[in-house]
Amino acid sequence: MRRPLSLMLFAAAALPSLAAAQPASPAIRQLLVQARPDPAPLECEKAAPVARRPAAANPDPLEVPTLETVLSMSPNADVTMASGPVAARPPAPSSRPGPGPYRIGIWGDSHLAANFFTEELLRQLKAPGGVTNTLIPANMNRAGVRLPLLRSCVSAQWKYEPNYVGGESAAAPGPGLSNMFAGEPGATLAWDLRKTAQSPGYERVRILYQQLDAPLTVGISVDGGAEQEVSLAGAAGPAALELMADLPISQVKLRLLDGRLRFHGLELLPQAPAPFGMDVFGYPGATVAGWKATNQDYLASWFAKDQYQLVILEFGTNEGNVKPFDLAAYRKSLADSVANMKAVFPSAACVLVGPGDRGVLVPRSANIRKAKTRKEREAQARRKKAAQIDLLQYARIHVDINRVQAEVAQAAGCSAWSMQDAMGGQGKAYEWARQSPALMAKDLIHFTVPGYQRLAQEFFKDMGWAPLPAAEE
Repeated sequence: MRRPLSLMLFAAAALPSLAAAQPASPAIRQLLVQARPDPAPLECEKAAPVARRPAAANPDPLEVPTLETVLSMSPNADVTMASGPVAARPPAPSSRPGPGPYRIGIWGDSHLAANFFTEELLRQLKAPGGVTNTLIPANMNRAGVRLPLLRSCVSAQWKYEPNYVGGESAAAPGPGLSNMFAGEPGATLAWDLRKTAQSPGYERVRILYQQLDAPLTVGISVDGGAEQEVSLAGAAGPAALELMADLPISQVKLRLLDGRLRFHGLELLPQAPAPFGMDVFGYPGATVAGWKATNQDYLASWFAKDQYQLVILEFGTNEGNVKPFDLAAYRKSLADSVANMKAVFPSAACVLVGPGDRGVLVPRSANIRKAKTRKEREAQARRKKAAQIDLLQYARIHVDINRVQAEVAQAAGCSAWSMQDAMGGQGKAYEWARQSPALMAKDLIHFTVPGYQRLAQEFFKDMGWAPLPAAEE
């Protein structure tokens, strides 16, 4: 007989600490909800269209340099495709995933946010029994982000808060070093938690948030059912509202009724989790400084009961975009950030992943193409003299960043791997952009889907990883 569903809202009792150094777990409130099989498709509220003025046509747009332009402006650059990637520093054996239970946490910037790199890693690992995604960061519907959810809806009242910028958001960080904040009644969030329309939901779902001194009130509806009003009050700090049901929960809608809500993300708890797990926390524009700026005790609370065996930090591209680039300041920031990460995950193996090669776009008028006549060659010579574009300015900075990452990693007992080295070194962005299919995106900063897949394959090989063995019967 199924037990009757009723409202059950309370703070979970704190268990005695096994060690003084262990962080406190978030306060958990539990709510019994009614899940339904096969709910109707999740529909998002239609936002009002934003009126934009049509952009004026650029008479001299930026474009990818031709091979002739690269050779002309950077005559000493090796722009031919290397026969293979530059060898990575040998990884520690502990950084190779093993049979479950085994969990990996990966933090990074836009290179990870779209998940193409990590999806290919999972394909290479061939984890028996599937993969569990436990923690979902608070960056739903952020441009450039793909999450393991079927769909999510975010109303216009929400503000994204990446922790790397510091301030109040860094004082109360979510597990993905990002938050979403709303202080206006009527702000809504909704999620279809399944990975596909056919996949099951979750018997328990935790909504992670910051409990303020002042109480807040939210409305919760599950699988299209009636909304339940819930008042959340308690000691200020990290907290979670845990939804519990007899059937798998597929869809959740949250509506802010009163108060201010800083949303930290979701924790998905299946009845039978897979032995292998990978949580990906990628945020466009992020830097490793999020690990330096954030409140470490608050952050560590999300992992008090379930630590990662391997932590990967993928940063460097956005740091290299700062002008002037200060290598000494970057080294200090990176070392402090890695030290904080090690304090949160003292027993985890760790890998620092450095940025890929980066190119520079050139005005169409300065781009050199194959000249057929003397007049065309003379015109190109004039354009070359007038352009004075340093096509390797970011490539050289990324060389320095990757070198510093390797040095900091070694001092911290981590492994290091460079996307730029895997591409073949500086200047390779232009070659990767000319491949068929293209491996580099047209901005010469990011990669195409095949490009990210190629990098993941090289990482898998260079790190000495192998497909996970099937569990013994």
